[in-house]
Amino acid sequence: MPKRTTLTYSSEDALADDGQQLHVYYCKYSGRHVLTTTCDLKRAPKRRTDGATVLDTAKYLCKLNTREAGTKILKRKDGTFEKQYRQNLGKLVIAYRSEPDGQLLYILPNALTAQSMAEGPQGVAKAPVPPCIMAVDGNTTQISLEVDDRADKAQIMKISADNVRLSITHGISHEDASEELLEFVRGILGVRLSQLSVMRGESTRHKLVLVKDVPPATVFDKLQTNFEKHKK
Repeated sequence: MPKRTTLTYSSEDALADDGQQLHVYYCKYSGRHVLTTTCDLKRAPKRRTDGATVLDTAKYLCKLNTREAGTKILKRKDGTFEKQYRQNLGKLVIAYRSEPDGQLLYILPNALTAQSMAEGPQGVAKAPVPPCIMAVDGNTTQISLEVDDRADKAQIMKISADNVRLSITHGISHEDASEELLEFVRGILGVRLSQLSVMRGESTRHKLVLVKDVPPATVFDKLQTNFEKHKK
């Protein structure tokens, strides 16, 4: 039976010295320990913009096993820009702040789990949803893509924490490139074209595809199934 890791410390060197319950969280992608806190993240508020869990570090004790990973400027769907001061575990983005020393820590959706991978059902852990596939604006899932062009056929080449890498047959600047991209994604996900839209990412080859009314876990499962089916 899966075991939830919840600890209570009593020594003077412990994170909490007043008998508060501590919750231990792991990276869903690697299974490594990331966070120990007195906050039960299931009950923490969610940010409307991207569904991130909001941890008030002034209210709750917390210990992060992450490193500072610099800043990232994002363009939101409404056209506004946001600067994030990110916290990584290796190359994987786990959380961010809106100010360098801000008290609010925003933990990305599907980044953490209270269950260690080693404690998964029957000893087998299902692959977690990578951060490149995340919920935004409530009922919309965002997929970060890296696109290779002028290929023999459209296919998924790799799924990593940072992006889903795929190929298309048109040149990246061709007027039909976006249409081919959306048709390819539509076929995999089994959705209507009206549920999809594409935005430019950090560069011409990086795209953001928005999928309405399909949760991140379902999107990932269908992309992963297609990738496994067609990989050499």
